[in-house]
Amino acid sequence: MPPLAKFALFLIAACAVSTGAIAQKVYKCGSNYSQIPCPDGVTIEAEDARTKAQKSAATQNSKSQARQAESLEKERLKDEAQARATDQAWAKAQHKKEPSDSKPKSKKNSKEPEYFTAKPPPPVKQ
Repeated sequence: MPPLAKFALFLIAACAVSTGAIAQKVYKCGSNYSQIPCPDGVTIEAEDARTKAQKSAATQNSKSQARQAESLEKERLKDEAQARATDQAWAKAQHKKEPSDSKPKSKKNSKEPEYFTAKPPPPVKQ
């Protein structure tokens, strides 16, 4: 293995080791929390105090809720598809009821309004 590859491998290993979760101090400064110490700040223990059983139960609950959500989504999509098909069938039935050769209604002659309306002059024929 070339020396450059060994050096790169060493750097990758060093980075992987150094990324471990290190407990950091959390300070409560009044009603705010910070990682930076402040005057009159109180150090807070911010580690997860749950037991393994509690963590396992929370994980199982999350998985159960995810399965339930997927089931509800599938049911909703099925209902939407059924409603879409029903609407399309209804629209086709309504389209068949309307006569396609009907003439549009003619405009009724309306009388002139009592007030003045400006109109452009008719085009000049040449």
